[in-house]
Amino acid sequence: MSVERSICPDIYHPAIARDGLLTRLRTPGGVLNTVQCQTIAELLATIGLEYIQVTNRANLQLRSLAQDLDRDLLTQLAACGLAGKNTAVDGIRNVMLSPTAGIDAGEIIDVRPLANAWLEYLDLHPELGELSNKFSVGFDGGGSVSIIDRPNDLTLLAISDSPLERLRQREFSLHLGIGERGTAPQSVGVNLTTDECLPMLAAIAQTYRRGIEIIGGDPRRKPRLRDVIHYYGLAEFGELVRREIGGYSHFIFKNQCVDRSSVRVNSDRHLGVQQQRQQGRYYLGVVLLLGRLTGAQIEGLGSIAARYGSGNIRLTHWQNVIIPDVRAIDLQTVWGLVSDLGLVQTATHPSSLLIACAGVTGCQYSATDTQADAIALSKYLSAQFTFDRPLNIHFSGCAKSCAQHNLADITLWGEVETSTGLGKYRLEIGGGRAEVELESSDLLPPERVPIAVSKAIATYYQHKLDPQSSFPGFANRQRADKQLASKPKH
Repeated sequence: MSVERSICPDIYHPAIARDGLLTRLRTPGGVLNTVQCQTIAELLATIGLEYIQVTNRANLQLRSLAQDLDRDLLTQLAACGLAGKNTAVDGIRNVMLSPTAGIDAGEIIDVRPLANAWLEYLDLHPELGELSNKFSVGFDGGGSVSIIDRPNDLTLLAISDSPLERLRQREFSLHLGIGERGTAPQSVGVNLTTDECLPMLAAIAQTYRRGIEIIGGDPRRKPRLRDVIHYYGLAEFGELVRREIGGYSHFIFKNQCVDRSSVRVNSDRHLGVQQQRQQGRYYLGVVLLLGRLTGAQIEGLGSIAARYGSGNIRLTHWQNVIIPDVRAIDLQTVWGLVSDLGLVQTATHPSSLLIACAGVTGCQYSATDTQADAIALSKYLSAQFTFDRPLNIHFSGCAKSCAQHNLADITLWGEVETSTGLGKYRLEIGGGRAEVELESSDLLPPERVPIAVSKAIATYYQHKLDPQSSFPGFANRQRADKQLASKPKH
């Protein structure tokens, strides 16, 4: 089957990567039922792939395809809901919402109905296929597992300190991605009732579409929403949206000047056993090493969910899986069955610490084999440490930081060493070069990474001031102490 190649792929339009064709299965809201889990397991067996990978948008990604998926496979995927009803808009990025929506004990409002309404709107409006495939919308219900730090083009955040609460109405704050690439969206001073959310989303999308037509450019690299907003200016863009929506004089877009670039949400809160808002029910957050799921694992998780949960699993934006709606009496059994699949559930296991981009095998911009190097580090750390708190270790094959945009506790940046032409790593802790009592600040060959990172972790455990002392805080103190020691004494 011959299809058009895409820069940002979907199931109907694969992209060409270094390791073969790359395609993504759209999983709205990140939810998979038992039939879909079984279908994916059969798909992997049919096309001969070892695993499928959860992305940082809770999609499913297939890499290293030798050829396009044939028509029968596409039909099968579409029939069970793993492809968009409308092929024109299937490529638009997955709608993002908290993986604990509807079960989060701390959430203000269940955003699933809003997300479903937006998906239905997309399916009914094929003209929105003219938007950039990267157009991303998020819904945050204000619970303990938040997505407000995710770099969406547009996020609706439920807020509780609203005067409308007195009227028993819920209110959302509109956030737009008007900052630099990879930064969290910022509030634009517009609050919406639940009933106003879908009209606002539709008006923004349609205004964005017309802005793309005016700006023009490469049809394969369409302007992002922030490009259109910058073209008009935020105030003028807001005025165009107001005209599209048909009034509402209180919708005045203005920059709130709140820098959310350093916003960091605890990504480990969904792991392990967590109590739901539904009495007597729990969810289990399961760790996936680099988001990988074999056919046996995804089929097994689906079967566990069917027998002991509500028949579905949820993919997370941290590339893990949640099994919701488990009874207290079944927790130990489910824990054992998950372990039998070779999966763990603790936020302190080395598998949960690592994030990595595609690496040199899949991306032309990468200098290093980030996936293989991250797996090697996980095995090394498992033998060396028992962690008492979660850490975040990020492998990026180049400066783009595609896999994770926010600062990590430890970052390994891939670079090509000028003198040798080899791909090596620059080690950073909390955004600063690791120099004190750690590995040399020179570039590290991949085989030295486990030793260098272990030395950094050992130094942290040796010198941290208290159990809550953060890794970046420790690194900053070390750097400050070194600077103080280097000053000349009078």
